[in-house]
Amino acid sequence: MSFFNSEKLQDAQKANLDLLQQISGKIFASVEQLTQLQFKTLQASTEEQFDGFRKLLAVRDPQGFAELQASFAKPNVQAERLAEFNRQVQALIVGTQSEIAKLTTLQVEAGTKQVHEFVEVISKNAPAGSEPVVAAFKTSLANAGTVFESAQKAVKQAADVAQSGFDAATAATAAAGKAAPEAGKATSGNK
Repeated sequence: MSFFNSEKLQDAQKANLDLLQQISGKIFASVEQLTQLQFKTLQASTEEQFDGFRKLLAVRDPQGFAELQASFAKPNVQAERLAEFNRQVQALIVGTQSEIAKLTTLQVEAGTKQVHEFVEVISKNAPAGSEPVVAAFKTSLANAGTVFESAQKAVKQAADVAQSGFDAATAATAAAGKAAPEAGKATSGNK
């Protein structure tokens, strides 16, 4: 008598292959989105640079040059752009991680169910006197499930802490960007 059902084993292998293909697809889609985001940012930056050069070439007097120079020294605009780019990248990373976590969680749940079914078949067909071994095996499986759940919770908590840290850094950058022009106005007003 065989404890292994070859059809179930083959189905599990197909499910794992499908999962790997889905994860690969999510990763490739995320890399494509990141590349597009970087390209758009580079393109906008390049256009901004050329606009700056055009304005510089159009300057005809020292006052116009001073005004142009003042318009380039707007750190809050640059800080806001950088913060927005970072928010978009962070959202992309978090979204991809979340989708992959959902896919793998479903697969792990299906695998766990199959293992429990296998253990039940073994325990029903185990010879007399092997009950302590079967019970120990079931206990170790339950413990492994608990460890996996704890690890999942720890990963989620770490992702939440990283996200809140990123949000706080973004808010601080935005606040510093807004405070810089106001500090410059206060300094120039004292002269």
